[in-house]
Amino acid sequence: MTSLHSRKILLKHNCPPPSRGTYGWLTEGQEFAVSSNLTIEQNVGLYGGPYRPMVGGRPSSGFTSVGAFTYSYSPLPDGCRVGRYCSISTGLRFIDSSHPLDLITTSAITFRPKNDLFKDFLTDGLVAHAAGYRTTNKVYPTIGNDVWIGSNVTLAMGIELGTGSVVATNSTVTKDVPPYAIVGGNPAKVIKMRFDGPAIDRLLSSQWWNYDPRQVLQDLHEPMDSPLKKIETGRIDPFTFVSVRLSELA
Repeated sequence: MTSLHSRKILLKHNCPPPSRGTYGWLTEGQEFAVSSNLTIEQNVGLYGGPYRPMVGGRPSSGFTSVGAFTYSYSPLPDGCRVGRYCSISTGLRFIDSSHPLDLITTSAITFRPKNDLFKDFLTDGLVAHAAGYRTTNKVYPTIGNDVWIGSNVTLAMGIELGTGSVVATNSTVTKDVPPYAIVGGNPAKVIKMRFDGPAIDRLLSSQWWNYDPRQVLQDLHEPMDSPLKKIETGRIDPFTFVSVRLSELA
């Protein structure tokens, strides 16, 4: 817990240091499994707590791989990858459970034999099928850098939200979102682009999120061209963010 707080990996908004065996939503002795390659950078806010999937999905600890200056008020599943400078509101859901579409029925009788609704009608064939059934074979979404996700958004599995994109409140995103696109609706569609093509290319080429934020964001009253020129001419220094591999702390 102390290692998390010392790197400003906060489990509650403006989280105080660990006290009496608790740190934000984490309690001493709390058991959970995490991926061996799960890495969290410094200055991250994971405010949502343990992740609860859709019915039939896999719950997880509430920790995931996240880049610096990102915060989330929603629980995030282990397996989701999030870049730097992202802002994630409440109510984010992932479509991490599904029913079969290629059988005679989509009913859960084919994959949930422990459900009391079905137990009197199970056959050996149903039990065998259920043993090998997975509610989804797709990976969790990848969220780029500087992505803003509004409240009550639902994301399909296997998609990517491009760097600089914005997802409007109450949207359901079923396809990849281009960098710097603003999308909304159900299913979400591109509403407009934040910048024109040359500006987007320049932002992506600059990879400004890899540089010292004290220099990149020094004067927001300057035109965006100013920090980009400084990066392009080597006048802003790359920044090495401290990261934590959670399995090592455990």
